[in-house]
Amino acid sequence: MKKLIYIVIAMALCGCSKIVEPEGIMNDPIKMTPEYRGATFPVNIAAPAFTLESNAADNIAGYMVQLGREGESPVIQVKAGRDGKISIPLKKWQKLLESAKGQNIYFRVMASIGGHWMLDQTVQASPVSPYPIDEYLCYRLLYPGYELWSSIGIYERNLTNYDQKPILENKDFDRQCINCHNFSAGNPEQGLMIHVRGPQGGTLISRNGKVEKINSKFNGSNHGATYPGWSPNGRFIAFSANDVGQVFHSSGSKPIEVVDRAADLMVYDVETHQAYSDSTICGSDYIETFPNWSPDSKTIFFCRANGVSDTTPLDSVRYDLCSIGFDASTGRFSDLKVLYAAAADSASVSFPRCSPDGRWLMFTRSDYGNFSIWHPEADLCIMDLRTGQWRKLDEVNSGSIESYHSWDSSGRWFVFSSKRMDGLWARPYFAAFDPETGRAATPFCLPQKAPDFYQEFLRTFNIPELVKSPVVNTDALLHGIISQQPQTIQLEQK
Repeated sequence: MKKLIYIVIAMALCGCSKIVEPEGIMNDPIKMTPEYRGATFPVNIAAPAFTLESNAADNIAGYMVQLGREGESPVIQVKAGRDGKISIPLKKWQKLLESAKGQNIYFRVMASIGGHWMLDQTVQASPVSPYPIDEYLCYRLLYPGYELWSSIGIYERNLTNYDQKPILENKDFDRQCINCHNFSAGNPEQGLMIHVRGPQGGTLISRNGKVEKINSKFNGSNHGATYPGWSPNGRFIAFSANDVGQVFHSSGSKPIEVVDRAADLMVYDVETHQAYSDSTICGSDYIETFPNWSPDSKTIFFCRANGVSDTTPLDSVRYDLCSIGFDASTGRFSDLKVLYAAAADSASVSFPRCSPDGRWLMFTRSDYGNFSIWHPEADLCIMDLRTGQWRKLDEVNSGSIESYHSWDSSGRWFVFSSKRMDGLWARPYFAAFDPETGRAATPFCLPQKAPDFYQEFLRTFNIPELVKSPVVNTDALLHGIISQQPQTIQLEQK
């Protein structure tokens, strides 16, 4: 009786179509784009869509994908024509994930050849984590070159479905540039920050539904605030103030290099409207950039390189991984440490991001410089702050560029930018993380509703940030750009 009930349920989930059994094994593998087989999924992620293709395409009349819990019959069956376009029904996918929470599912892929369904041998277990991921992802969409900056927007995607909404689009304010969105502890209500560059420029700071605009160049600073890191307690934003330039290579795989000619660190108090810096992190001897906070808001992690001149070779500029203490009661900095002397290792560090439990520090490692999005050798690394030991995150790295990354609020998931599909466009990938072992699971690309989305979409995903709740005050943000005059901030040197 139990077996009969299961067969009835399986038929219902499959749209009452008969479950097809394979009649043989494929000689040529079937490629899935994006690849989802073997990945670990959060229980609340949207259903993936993808395309299937094989070198034996001339002999293939159609494709099929079956999904089910490991060791059990399929409960989802989707067929496609010769184009191989597969869309997994969202509700059926959600039911499958919920039933398989803490267990494994599988993707069984077949092709119809000569009237027979032939099985691809790539059948890997895909674990379903019982831990949900933060439901929203914010990112900037822009074209991947350096010429087309007139069409830029910051968007929010609901990860449980396919809903995307704009937070800000620069078509609404004269095509000015917007960048470097950042959140306090992944909470848009507690803190959201966005830079605007242009005639209506300034730094938008949104807290508890109120928006203010400050001048991104503080009085006493040589350069404007650039890369931000908002403290988890919601009170401070650490900025690096960078003099950024672009250099174009005449040949090779890196068409462009983004370089710092100078950079300093500072901290802005959003409650008192006071900014602080210190001679140890401000001056011409070193370049400091990419600040990020510890969970207790008492330590700032950042990258530091030796100061440069007009004759400094670009491939000699390398950034170490550093930290410095910050006292909220006095605005003073202390105890600067080099956590990883990357320059002595003929390497360079960018984007340090501390896990919510304070134990792990993820960063990007490349050969030189700090704008790793243009470096094919760039890999993600992880450091155990208890021991100071670090390693490459080979579980998620590919042969292409891995770059910007952020944690979700639980510390059990992270998102990162990767150009592994084609080497040009950055797409968001997600990976499960074990806070006890520091190991990551096989990653997967942001699911889309259309199977060929990533083959046709011509914009790149920039600065993916996981957040716990949606951004609700988009009208106030736009009003802040158009109507508010930026407030001048005084920088105090300690």
